[in-house]
Amino acid sequence: MSETGKYKDWISSGFFSGLQKLSVPLSSVLVTMILAHKALTKEEMGIWALFMSITAVVELIRQGLVKTALIKFINHSKAEEQKFVLGAALFLNMVITLITALLILIFTPYIAKILKAPQLEHMLYLLQIGMLVMIPFSHFEWLMYGKTQFKGLFWTYLYRQGSTLLLVFLVFIFNEKVSLYMLVLIYNIGLLAGSIVAYTYVKPFLTHTLVFSKEWIVRLLHFGKYVFGSGLSTLVFRTADQMMLSPLLGTTVFNASQNIAIRIINLADIPSQTLGDILFPKSARRENSSSPETIKYYYEKTVGASLCFVMPMIIFVLLFPKIIIIILAGRQYFDAIPYLQLVTVTGMFLAFLKQFGVIIDSTGRPQVNFIMITCLALIHVAFCYFFIRHFHFLGAAYALLCSHIIGFVVTQYILFRLYKINFLNCFRYAMDFYPDFAKIVLQKMKLKKK
Repeated sequence: MSETGKYKDWISSGFFSGLQKLSVPLSSVLVTMILAHKALTKEEMGIWALFMSITAVVELIRQGLVKTALIKFINHSKAEEQKFVLGAALFLNMVITLITALLILIFTPYIAKILKAPQLEHMLYLLQIGMLVMIPFSHFEWLMYGKTQFKGLFWTYLYRQGSTLLLVFLVFIFNEKVSLYMLVLIYNIGLLAGSIVAYTYVKPFLTHTLVFSKEWIVRLLHFGKYVFGSGLSTLVFRTADQMMLSPLLGTTVFNASQNIAIRIINLADIPSQTLGDILFPKSARRENSSSPETIKYYYEKTVGASLCFVMPMIIFVLLFPKIIIIILAGRQYFDAIPYLQLVTVTGMFLAFLKQFGVIIDSTGRPQVNFIMITCLALIHVAFCYFFIRHFHFLGAAYALLCSHIIGFVVTQYILFRLYKINFLNCFRYAMDFYPDFAKIVLQKMKLKKK
């Protein structure tokens, strides 16, 4: 088998998925550059970072209960059953979104007070409009994931993120300053633009008839309850340090510096996200989920592919942090450099942890993932409280690094017991990818010359 054929399926699936994943953090980086250099003060940047953390929490809650179940049952169910799967997923999506929106509406004043960010209150009220738009957007997005329509996902996010970037740039050009409330309105407009584009790609898969089946709602809910719990724990794990900084240190300034580092880390996480989106539908298929050898191969190969991209990025960030910060935000954010260097190392552990969740959920053991991530989230919250109080801003990085190391050790033990997965093989696959990709590129160049 030629090297091109060997990875053809992964490359073709990963191309548009990778572009879609790249569009999100890349546009976020460009928006951050506009905002951090001149458009917002450092305190306002911290408030915007908290707002984006809250929207991430909202999306994780909704995804945890519906997205994974939709993708699994779309790939497991018969053609005549798919209308029931789609109806159940849409129903759960609407109910969860409306409940979440109501809770945010009720607790908004308290959230702003606890986080010491008064302007956040009106921003969260404006977010209620975006919450309604999230219902069709996420339904179309998750359906495209289930049907592996990565080209549609790419264009959806390109229009969503592109419209956001364009509007921020235009407002900045005409006013030189961008208000926090205007940013929320732009966020909502981006969601609407993405929804319209997404509809054009999922239209062939929609029945245009709402069929709500109690049986299928219960089935999706039953499968999704552990994934939902895992999602809640994941959002605690991912946002605890961000949410605890301003209450413990008394200012949103450190959230601004942390946000700059997070934008860079999100770029390093693209390979893991991309390959995870490809891996889940493959490992969820009936013929694969029951084969330990296949699961072992998929996990080790996927993590290896992630590492071959992540490791060079980690080295680059460790060697040239000042250059990155100057380009992205300016010298006033130099306090983010030691934090950035420490959390960059977590990118390697994250490649292993992310695919652990994908494999465990897709093979029908969501309760294992739920217990694991819940314990890890509780440990992380304790670490954040201890390290931030003793080491201030840098303590958040210590907490994140320690939590990732513990998670890596425990998850690798579980994977070895279940599937005989050896994490050292992941590094071997990572090394193998470099010459293989070089051969593929050379073959493509030769074909073009001919």
